[in-house]
Amino acid sequence: MNEITIDAHAKVNLCLDVLGKLPNGYHEVRMVMQQLELSDTITVKKTGRGKREIIITTNADGVPVDYRNLAHRAAQLMLGLDEILDGVEIHIEKRIPVEAGLAGGSADCAATLAAMNILFDMGLSTKALCRLGARLGSDVPFCIMGGTVVAEGTGTRLTPVKGLNGDKYTVVLCKPEQGISTGAVYGKYSERMGEMIARPHPDIVRLVGGMSAELHLSELKKDMINVLEYVTAEERPEVREIINIMKESGADAALMTGSGPTVFGLFENSSEAEAAYSKLSSRYEETVLTKLR
Repeated sequence: MNEITIDAHAKVNLCLDVLGKLPNGYHEVRMVMQQLELSDTITVKKTGRGKREIIITTNADGVPVDYRNLAHRAAQLMLGLDEILDGVEIHIEKRIPVEAGLAGGSADCAATLAAMNILFDMGLSTKALCRLGARLGSDVPFCIMGGTVVAEGTGTRLTPVKGLNGDKYTVVLCKPEQGISTGAVYGKYSERMGEMIARPHPDIVRLVGGMSAELHLSELKKDMINVLEYVTAEERPEVREIINIMKESGADAALMTGSGPTVFGLFENSSEAEAAYSKLSSRYEETVLTKLR
């Protein structure tokens, strides 16, 4: 085998809570992560030139093709694990909006790790790949595992759980034009931790139990809270505007994912989802219709 192609799936956070700041400077979180059908496509090919080189190409403007790209770091890590005497060419076909809280870069990284594991017959288990992925980014292990999980610690301690019925809901994603720094959002949240503690927080045990019992979103949505939304929505008022449009259009639940600024809505009625997509896409270029995975 000289070439392999793997889909790299986006994610959303069905809830996200920040518990505090750790001594190492990272934040302790507890959240429910859900994979989506929306994906990039990663093709990894052996160069056949006997050089341990890494060449990255992509269809997307503004996506780095050097060490700043997590896929490049993933390839570098894998090449350093074994006596691999060949390099790789990696093509990233982007569909996931970048810097959007959808784990697009982490998904590309995870797919590169998985692809090289198969391409070079390295025999690494999923658990081993997750450990490697944790060295590259906190969302990477989830992107390797997929499905629905409770993520704790820095986001790398994962427990698979029963998620929402993927056949039941259509997902509308909408990203405002101007992005926001993840570090800045966590920093502002940390500065205002005392104030933030008094605001509503998700009961993750109750949310997971409700999903397991297949409760309707009308009963689950009280715990579908992303506490980072409190900060990001102040910096990017479009977040609240998009949430309101989705709810007015019939979304059963709508909230921000990750540190934002992307908002997602879950619609049981696919016609209402399409109407929301039409309305939002006329204002915001990066609006996507997809499904839960």
